[in-house]
Amino acid sequence: MRRLNPLSGALRVGRGLLQGAFFGVIAGTTLAGFLGLPPAAAPLLVPALALVLGGFALARYYRFTYEIEGDTLRVESGVIARQSREIPLGRIQNVDSRQGVVNRVLGLSVVAFETAGGATTEATLDAVAESEADRLRRLVQRHGEFEETEPAGEADADGAGASADPTARADERSGRVDSEELFNFTTRDLLTYAVVSVRPAAPALLLVGLPLGIDALLTVIRFNLGLVGARPTVSLSVLDALGPPRLVALVVFTALQFLLAALVLSIVLTVIEYYDFRLVREGDDLRYERGLLRRYSGTIPLSKVQTVSIRENALMRRFGFATLAVETAGYSGGNRESGQGVAIPMAPRPVVYDLAADIESFGDLDFERAPTRARRRYAARFAIVAGVVTAVGYAVDTFLFGSGYWWLLLSLFLVVPPAAHLRWRHRGIALDDDVLATRTGFWRQTTRIVPYYRVQTVFVGRSPFQRRRDLATVTADTASTSTIVGGSARAYDVDDERATQLREILRERLYSDLLARKHDRDA
Repeated sequence: MRRLNPLSGALRVGRGLLQGAFFGVIAGTTLAGFLGLPPAAAPLLVPALALVLGGFALARYYRFTYEIEGDTLRVESGVIARQSREIPLGRIQNVDSRQGVVNRVLGLSVVAFETAGGATTEATLDAVAESEADRLRRLVQRHGEFEETEPAGEADADGAGASADPTARADERSGRVDSEELFNFTTRDLLTYAVVSVRPAAPALLLVGLPLGIDALLTVIRFNLGLVGARPTVSLSVLDALGPPRLVALVVFTALQFLLAALVLSIVLTVIEYYDFRLVREGDDLRYERGLLRRYSGTIPLSKVQTVSIRENALMRRFGFATLAVETAGYSGGNRESGQGVAIPMAPRPVVYDLAADIESFGDLDFERAPTRARRRYAARFAIVAGVVTAVGYAVDTFLFGSGYWWLLLSLFLVVPPAAHLRWRHRGIALDDDVLATRTGFWRQTTRIVPYYRVQTVFVGRSPFQRRRDLATVTADTASTSTIVGGSARAYDVDDERATQLREILRERLYSDLLARKHDRDA
């Protein structure tokens, strides 16, 4: 059995000592105040807790062992309660590694083994040398090929049985995996992607950080008060003296500045996450590397792909770019930080579609739109939203501001017809010879491509509002993680009879595709 890298043990012990010292200071100060201990007694808790937590970290390091034995990854851990896990290599979907700033300096990697059992990590090695991380990844990557080329129990030419160490055989062959670079980010590509792919989480992060930057916030508000002709002093009396027009102008200026700051934050986060992004094909797997402060790398096994998604927001469509995301069973491309299983963050649409077709073969996708009565349904829905917003705005203006400008919200009804048309136009379903494709979204359009043989369940749903217009939603579920959180391939507001017909067609193609693949394997 192998242990983690000794430097990893030293880091664990160091963190334990610092944490123990920190809690010792807090505990000593608290107990001295409540129990009336002498001042000299409190500092004694600092080295005591530091030694306890540091010793526990050292024990955890020595009690954590791992090894690949035959076709199984075995991991043993635990100081008080011992745990032993055995993970079949054939069940491992992905081997991901990441490096923080300290680990990059020390040449260490944290290795995570993902299986198809869900979105949680099955085993994590924190941390091993980079060469060891690469060895483990290649062992798992080549395991299937070794099983096919060297069946268990088959004797070699010298008469020795197949009991030879498979790890040694894997090590001999792991260096001969053909690799081909498919995509990389130049600095210009990275900055372009950072600008056109605004992160929705950036405003929320900015709001969370506002209490920490209260002085900067007050400076901005004083500046805005000067812009609208008021005294640059933050107080309720100054706000009351502004009057409705200048108060509205103040709110507009502040909102624009907030959105600009959120955009800058989004750009910074994207640059940090996708710096030096590379996508490489190694045998039958895709391998990615990315990250500035923290370096991430991992594999996407093409043989286990469940869904291929092509994403385009409005800006990306305008300039002809798209994002490619690949999902395997219970896994989304090793990208939990952003919630996306990204294989290519951004590239010209033809490049993205060519790679998607290389992963899962398909031809030109001819999307079938929903019937026009679905567009009337969208118009009614958006009109209700506009009415609610207008009513709320009227109440707020009447009881708080008294400006009389609430009627400006009525302009929202002018947006209802084009919004309904755009939603209807950007939804559809396409049936290719080998795949099912669905498309939805205007601001962020997503095209999901699912091979028939990966479909787990097909069902037709009808809400009360859809039944009024003889419409239905067709859903094709796969084993990917996105289906758990509502990311299944869905065709919205299909004609009711057509939805039933699509369900039967998908079922027939699923069975025929599975039989064809079984016949090919047998042949």
